[in-house]
Amino acid sequence: MAERGGETDRTMSTPGRRATGWRTQRVIVVQSPDATAVGRAVLLDEQALTIGRAGHVDGPLALSDGELSRRHAALEREPATDTWWLRDLSSRNGTFVNGAPEARAGLLDQDVIRVGATLLVFEKVELGPDAALSPAEEAPLFGQSVAMQRTRGEVARVAGRDMPVLVLGESGSGKELVARALHERSGRTGALVAVNCGALPPDLVESELFGHVAGAFTGAAKPSEGLFVAASGGTIFLDEIGEMPLAVQPKLLRALATGEIRPVGASQARQVDARVVAATNRDLGAEVSAESFRGDLYARLAGWTIQVPPLRQRKEDVLRLARRFLERHEAPTRVEPDAVEALLLHRWPFNVRELEQLCAAIAVRATDADEVLLDHLPPAIAAPIAARRPMGLPSEPPLSLSVRPEATPTADELAHALRHFGGNVAHVATFFGRDRRQIYRWIERYGLDVDALRD
Repeated sequence: MAERGGETDRTMSTPGRRATGWRTQRVIVVQSPDATAVGRAVLLDEQALTIGRAGHVDGPLALSDGELSRRHAALEREPATDTWWLRDLSSRNGTFVNGAPEARAGLLDQDVIRVGATLLVFEKVELGPDAALSPAEEAPLFGQSVAMQRTRGEVARVAGRDMPVLVLGESGSGKELVARALHERSGRTGALVAVNCGALPPDLVESELFGHVAGAFTGAAKPSEGLFVAASGGTIFLDEIGEMPLAVQPKLLRALATGEIRPVGASQARQVDARVVAATNRDLGAEVSAESFRGDLYARLAGWTIQVPPLRQRKEDVLRLARRFLERHEAPTRVEPDAVEALLLHRWPFNVRELEQLCAAIAVRATDADEVLLDHLPPAIAAPIAARRPMGLPSEPPLSLSVRPEATPTADELAHALRHFGGNVAHVATFFGRDRRQIYRWIERYGLDVDALRD
């Protein structure tokens, strides 16, 4: 094995195999006019790489992009610090890192690089000695980033076991999708029952989970089996487990340890066979220290933990997911480079859920469009890229600001409307909500020359 910069360099694992103690940097081509290069991941070693136009430079970053200079930029490693630098080679259109023009910049994990109409993401990859990768995309866990390959690999390793799993991640990152994947790959024939612990009334949590007998409390006119029984033979997904009341936690611990539950008001316990998957965006270790969560329950749940990466740590997947969501909403899936750059630069505080909602809004704004443009994005997301664009001529204000469509127009107003619509009488009639014959009568009354107004 070769030593590079004081680090052990090992070979990446093959699909379905484990990778061991492996660290490197790479750049991924996320968007480019060169369709053959999109998705290409280039591992960086000792040698510098030149980014430029195909036919003028050699290597994996020789791209068919007309907006690139022949020799546009170079990626160079500084051995003393193991830092990769991006250097502009006096390019025609400039080199941008995270939206800002740069002559030379040291690169950090998930930095966004713009050269011509091509967008790349710089990524630092570090895999532990027993990391498992699952490269093949499978519903519902989509994405080609190393972070998502690792998440799918963890799911594959533990899905067939009956042990509880704790899924950690920020709001909207896809914790419930991981729970669904665990259930679907478990081979269990029962249902997946999802429970939002934070949405249950505190005084009814125990009854909802474990059931009750008739008359156990006021309002319990009929017996209820509870959600654990509903999930018997399948999986119960306890979302927001950090919201579980302390008084109920010992009963949940018993269910995990022995498979026994006792309905509220019952004298006898009953066995259930429900696999438990729990999720939270809280730091349960800190909750244990604060004595707001039981340490023994945390230890039982955290026997196997899967960390779902936030979207900002897997920028390689942003455009792939956006196109999937756009297609679902019957919107164009072609996205102009400026819009792609804006999407990559956004921090996505609400993760994949936020991206999905954004794509639903884009589908409305881009109705009848062939391509998603920067103008179809919300101003807050488009702003960093819009600020780089030169100011154009002001557009013509809406006609309704100067002409009242509900009133009979004056000669000047009708002339203005005809000029606005290029002399198209049908469009003028639609604007005023009148029949075309009425427009012709007004034209005749005022003695207007439609051909002159059209010109």
